[in-house]
Amino acid sequence: MALTEITQRANNRGGARQTTLFDSLGAAQRRHKRTRKAPGQENAHGENSPPDEAEQAAKRARTRDTAVTDAQPQVTLVTRPFTMLGVHAALRQRQRQALAPHSVAAGARLAALVSPAARAFRVAGDGAGALPLACKYGGAARLALVDEAGFVSVFDTRRGGALAPVQRWRAHDNAVFDIEWCGDGAQAVTASADETCRLWDVERELCLGTFAGHAQTVRAVSWRHGDAHCFASASRDGAIMAWDVRCNRTVAADGARAFRPVNVIARAHPAAAVPRARRPVAGASVTAVRHLRHNPCLLASAGSASEAVRFWDVRMRVASRASALPQPVAASLLPPAARRARGTSSLALDPDATRLYAACNDSAVYVHSALAPARPLARLAAPEFECRSFNVGTAMSPCGRHLAAGSSTGSVVVWELDRFGTNASGRRAVLQGHAKEAGCVAWNPDSTRLELATCGDDGILRVWHEDALLAESASRDPVNRCSWGFSRLACSPPAP
Repeated sequence: MALTEITQRANNRGGARQTTLFDSLGAAQRRHKRTRKAPGQENAHGENSPPDEAEQAAKRARTRDTAVTDAQPQVTLVTRPFTMLGVHAALRQRQRQALAPHSVAAGARLAALVSPAARAFRVAGDGAGALPLACKYGGAARLALVDEAGFVSVFDTRRGGALAPVQRWRAHDNAVFDIEWCGDGAQAVTASADETCRLWDVERELCLGTFAGHAQTVRAVSWRHGDAHCFASASRDGAIMAWDVRCNRTVAADGARAFRPVNVIARAHPAAAVPRARRPVAGASVTAVRHLRHNPCLLASAGSASEAVRFWDVRMRVASRASALPQPVAASLLPPAARRARGTSSLALDPDATRLYAACNDSAVYVHSALAPARPLARLAAPEFECRSFNVGTAMSPCGRHLAAGSSTGSVVVWELDRFGTNASGRRAVLQGHAKEAGCVAWNPDSTRLELATCGDDGILRVWHEDALLAESASRDPVNRCSWGFSRLACSPPAP
């Protein structure tokens, strides 16, 4: 239709305003725009065809991507002045935020630890009461207990009902101070006050050999990690001896085998020197010995002379002169606040083999580096923890998050540890179930279970396990509070 004809028809309709040629042209263009298609969408006859489905999908994808891009928030960078105070505050805040969820969950688990009356065993030797001196787990189910009467008792902690030994035999004619399981759990070595160590086949209760060489009570033993042939012993005579079941062996006519040490470190922790003394410096008692994992030839030891921890290489031969003192390959320095030497009771190594925990007689546990010993990295203390003897033990949980320590007050303190091996949160659990000093503690090596064994001078062995419902219901019963063991949480403000 021609534009003049369109204009004429519009004017014939009448109205106040006359339609011009430009008005008609704009109306025709608008109608044509509504019916126009994109170029290239005409068929062979010149008619418009519907758009392809692939092109429609691509168009929808471009529209969606544009909408998502437009919806993203704008990031604004804020710069602050660099100050050392701000750096330290940020590090402390980041540590608290990273550890807060873990600490809350760990605290709830520790609060659920309970020891019913059925999971307590009173030690008796030869019909009379005997004090338990050490307990160690040999696998996820077997727990070995040694006492001052010379007996070894093996318990199966997974059995229900009352706690009772499944094996019991007399290992020495004197008190047994320590027991250490071999790696596979088939054998164990005991340390006794009869100045000897003995290797046992636990299943058959058979002595496989006697290790003689010390002049006084043998206080502690430690197997080399990943080795079922070598172990070390520490004695009150001040000597550390290394043993190997493959050599230095003599067989008697009755078939009994006796072993001699392959290396002797005499006076490993010398006592305080006396000025102008003619006699050589005597060696103080070696109270603890522990093999290190990053180097199987290194071991750490502690004594009653000071809080220092010494590191030895068992391959090195010490000087043969009587006046010469052995030189360790490394040694930790005394704590800065130590006014006088008080001695160390026990040592515990964390699962990562990077930190060593030493319980000292100044009622504190010092954290040492097992890789580069120097001054203590941290100090753990609590009002409930007192260490007034050399029989207080420590143990690290298999997960590395909890450190348990006995106490002369009868309580057992379990500290929560952060990823740095310290107690930055100040939270701890206090286990109350012994009437006298709690000397030995041991964790179940099964990391899926939270199980702890403790024994004290009251002659009772307790096994603690996690059960929140049982702990809550039993704590309300006054009868159970007299015979059960319960846990309570305590918190101290973190160190600045």
